[in-house]
Amino acid sequence: MEKQRNKKGSLPIGVRIIGIIIAVLAAAYGLYAGMGNSTGNFDGEMQIFALDVGQGDSFFIISPNGKTMLIDSGESSNSKQIEQFIREKGVRQLDVVVGSHTHSDHVGSMPYLLDAFDVGKYVMSEAGLETRIQKRINAVLEEKDIPCSYVWAGDVIDWDSDCKVTVLSPVPEFDEYSKTDWNEWSLIMRVEYANHSMIFTGDATVRSEQAAMLNNEKYLFDADVLKVPHHGSTTSSSLGFLEAVSPEYAIISVGKGNSYGHPDYDTIQKLKQVNAEIYRTDELGTINIVFSADDIKITY
Repeated sequence: MEKQRNKKGSLPIGVRIIGIIIAVLAAAYGLYAGMGNSTGNFDGEMQIFALDVGQGDSFFIISPNGKTMLIDSGESSNSKQIEQFIREKGVRQLDVVVGSHTHSDHVGSMPYLLDAFDVGKYVMSEAGLETRIQKRINAVLEEKDIPCSYVWAGDVIDWDSDCKVTVLSPVPEFDEYSKTDWNEWSLIMRVEYANHSMIFTGDATVRSEQAAMLNNEKYLFDADVLKVPHHGSTTSSSLGFLEAVSPEYAIISVGKGNSYGHPDYDTIQKLKQVNAEIYRTDELGTINIVFSADDIKITY
């Protein structure tokens, strides 16, 4: 039987098959190599996960370009849970890690997670540096040579070129912050993408809310989503602050049956007064907020 000749200019079939195999392997390697700080294409979406860590806070964010940010980490008992959640998203590197303030229900798992992942930089307020948990965090930062930035109102955190992260508190001009209550030093941050925004608050108090509003442009507080301060405590969420934010959605990170009575009844009523749709981790578990070009979706 006569062998079929190759068309003019075409390669032998064996060579072409080898070429296809090489191309597939190269593509696979490129995908794997990019997984260090990229989790793939989210079709123009930002994913924000309010992790159910009980009576504490932990938020994991993936930008449309696959950049990652962890804001707070719950108690030390949440460390393996948070690590597993992040790794299941295909993430090996945390580009930015934020500690809102140095209380264990917000940064208790930080020493473990900073050690478990490659970390681009750590961001915090310049308070509570002598606390036991912060000393443990500092030890890991030093051991792994992770850059640490102390931020103030007006600073913009470099993270993703398509997103903006603006610090609204603490305010350097305000000299009445408590020297012992690290809640007042909580970072208040505005995260923006595609004309949508979310305000993160840590355990900010009424006084730190007011200082932030007095020292920042009013429009910076107007947001679609609010992380309700201090798990819905009476020490936070003044009506003036809630009216300034005017959130469509309010996320409360809180433990089921907690001994503090969080969220407080009055806080819930004020959120209803500003027409916020309330989502609670104690009732719904982990909550997923998605910012796309067209809308905001929340699932749980």
